[in-house]
Amino acid sequence: MRPAPPPAALDLNADLGEGCADEALILPWISSANIACGGHTGDAASMRASIARALERGVAVGAHPSFADPAHFGRQPQAATPSMLAALRGELARQLQDFQRAAQQEGARPRHVKPHGALYNQAAQDPGLIELLLALLPREAPGLALVALARSPLAEAARRAGLPVREEGFADRRYTAAATLVPRSEPRAVLEALDEGVAQGLALARGEPLQAQDGSPLRLRIDTLCVHGDGLAALPLVRALHESLRAAGLAVRAPD
Repeated sequence: MRPAPPPAALDLNADLGEGCADEALILPWISSANIACGGHTGDAASMRASIARALERGVAVGAHPSFADPAHFGRQPQAATPSMLAALRGELARQLQDFQRAAQQEGARPRHVKPHGALYNQAAQDPGLIELLLALLPREAPGLALVALARSPLAEAARRAGLPVREEGFADRRYTAAATLVPRSEPRAVLEALDEGVAQGLALARGEPLQAQDGSPLRLRIDTLCVHGDGLAALPLVRALHESLRAAGLAVRAPD
């Protein structure tokens, strides 16, 4: 008898090392963790602690660098001026080096880099930030996959440049018709109802259309699905998503 093909799999990730009280409870339900590197929050001790907890659960770890903006948790947009880009290049290099040092100290093999907050959203579209990341990552994080917003110019540019890319979808954020995330400053930018988050996460996982902000259907192809670890409903949502994905025949597993 011919052996059955392996089940389809999807990476389920969460942003950790951000002071969330439920972090240890979230880890059993995810396959990848994005660890805050000290830009929006975190330090060497918190990085090592989060990496160690992830290792205990067999969860892959990656860097979660951001603008150096703890006052706004890295969610304040920044003007991409030449002076800002020059300073940011050094800041991101420092954060990536600090994360990789912490990972080495804990015996972990980093898998990916996922920008955080405003840096993530701006770099998805901004040519200057795209150029910065495509030059920085091969030097400071060689071989690590870039986690980028699905169908974004950043994801496309990184793939053209030969960088490993994971296109990401969000279970707990509403989308515009242009496949960008609705800014948190707008109403209902965050999906807070458990059934909404599970339904959107499953639609993304299956490649089915979801409803954009204007009511139009939006279909995205994703490699990894995110739940924000600092959300009030993060734990019940990530647990329900894990169980729903498994029930739908999708293994929850980090890419090799």
